[in-house]
Parts: sequence; C-alpha cells; structure tokens
Amino acid sequence: MNESAIKNSLLAILFVAGDAVPFSELAVSLDIPVKSLMSIANDTICELEREESGILLKKIDNKLQLCSNPAYMPYIDKALAPIRKSRLSQSLLETLSIIAYKQPITRIEIEQVRGVACNYSLSMLLERGLIVRKGRKKTLGNPLLYVTNDEFLRHFGIESLKDLPSLKLNE
Repeated sequence: MNESAIKNSLLAILFVAGDAVPFSELAVSLDIPVKSLMSIANDTICELEREESGILLKKIDNKLQLCSNPAYMPYIDKALAPIRKSRLSQSLLETLSIIAYKQPITRIEIEQVRGVACNYSLSMLLERGLIVRKGRKKTLGNPLLYVTNDEFLRHFGIESLKDLPSLKLNE
C-alpha cells in the first residue's frame, strides 16, 4: 500500500472509530511499522493544518483521533446547537487536579488531600467523562481507584499527562 492509501485508510479508520485509537493498533491494522505510521500521521497533521481543513488529526497520549478544527466552531455551534459544557467549579477542578497528579487514587486519599468530602465532585467528574474508575486498591475494603482518561486530555488540550505543569510544593 502506498503512503497516500495508508493516509486515507488511517483517516477512514479514525472517522469510523470516533474515538482515539492507539498507534500500535493502527499500525497492525495498516500492516506497517509504528514508526512509519507516526511519520505519516505527522505529515497528515501538518497537511490538514496547512490546508485549514475542517477536520484535524490530533495526537492524544499514544493515540490518534480526528477532531473538528476550532476555527469552524461558530458554524458547528450554529448548525448543531450543542449543549455547552458548563465550566468546572473550583471544587471539581481541585478534585480533578488531585486525581491527575496522584492517579490512581481512592476517594479517601482525595479527601485527605482536600480536607473535605468529595462524593459529589467524583460523581460530577464521572458524569462529565473526565475520570473513570480503574479497578480497586488492594487494601482494607478494596476501595475504588480513580484515574483521568482521554476526555480529560482533550478537555484541557494536552497530549499526555507529561504535559501537565510541574508541581512546586512549599515545604
């Protein structure tokens, strides 16, 4: 398969997937090395941005996803009239920050850092799809563990958790 066919197949796969797909899975599907896929993906990212395409290709962690170009949001909003996501409250941001930096983490551990109950914050973050439950901690009571997910990365416009600002703690 030539590079153009690989690029078009990649875009078709991502369009149908609708969500981020790991590089490794895409490479297997396209029967090419991951390194070659990454090169084609980088070229496609640049090409779509240069053409001011309505669709962009984004890297999210070790995955690729199609998304709409923010430049065309006024038209998308007008056409689809989506329900706008309300801003995150201070308590949601605090809880989300703790999870992002200390994941995987239990509710009790979050409450120890914040000093207040966080049941409501956890349920709202789960409802908004910014965090997920990721198993249970092997300790007394086997409490649920919480982690951020791809939607968290998309929401804040970062590729991976490594892009989070470093913490400067006053000690």
